[in-house]
Amino acid sequence: MQITPEEMKKSIQKLYDVLDKVSPLDYDCGKLCGEVCCLYDEDDCPNKDLVLYLLPGEELMYDDSEYFEVYYIDPRELDYPRSWKDDVFIVECNNPPHCDRKLRPIQCRTFPLVPHITGDGKFHLILDENEFPYECPIIRDNLELNRDFIETTYKVWKVLISNPNVHSLILYDSRRRDNKRKGYKIIK
Repeated sequence: MQITPEEMKKSIQKLYDVLDKVSPLDYDCGKLCGEVCCLYDEDDCPNKDLVLYLLPGEELMYDDSEYFEVYYIDPRELDYPRSWKDDVFIVECNNPPHCDRKLRPIQCRTFPLVPHITGDGKFHLILDENEFPYECPIIRDNLELNRDFIETTYKVWKVLISNPNVHSLILYDSRRRDNKRKGYKIIK
């Protein structure tokens, strides 16, 4: 059964709404670092090569946005699972850090947690310890995350990985992560 774009957009909006009710900390964590992950300056910015990949269907959330541009890339041009046949969408804010916060992508809403599937198939959330052109104080200072944020993020990612493309991407990223280093902080 094929899902319509309208149904997909409603599903993504429901996930956004659920994630809007929780936060990693008791305050806007962007205040810790001056929203460094959202800053972009053509001339002098370490983040200009940082892109935000969207999950399948999430590109529909930006159809009428004046704050964001959406681009697509053929998955064969990226380090993506071979099973991924659909275009990969990325989003870029036109006026950082003054973008519509209600349209933050899922990966922003769930940061600093990322989904991980262990070699024996168990699903977990771990701290995102990828290399970024900035330092996240939450990770650096090992700040304790709100329990409701962890639980909600876990439930949302469980829904998301029911999509075969998302599952293959998370599995692919997990194996790549395992090959780079052993040991990461499992949060849930």
